[in-house]
Amino acid sequence: MDETTQIIDDILREKLGATHVEIINESYLHRGHKAAGGGGHYAVVVVSEQFEDVNPLDRRRLVYGALDDQINGKPKRIHAIQIKTFTPSQWEEAGKTA
Repeated sequence: MDETTQIIDDILREKLGATHVEIINESYLHRGHKAAGGGGHYAVVVVSEQFEDVNPLDRRRLVYGALDDQINGKPKRIHAIQIKTFTPSQWEEAGKTA
């Protein structure tokens, strides 16, 4: 796990109480794409009890809020991020395990 991936994982677990986090660094798919201000491209799956009774858009807002310093700070670690969120029960229903 590279440094940025570890930072993302740590933040999501700490700030959102995530019980499961998957992070895929997709930056290699964007070679030659000059990111404004730097940062990589990531896809994340986050499972958290904090998502209970929260609509999908607000779940993404929670993730963006938790990662704000990585998206907008210096150094800018994240240029683009795809987010999938689940509650623990949704994750279990999908046949996944933490």
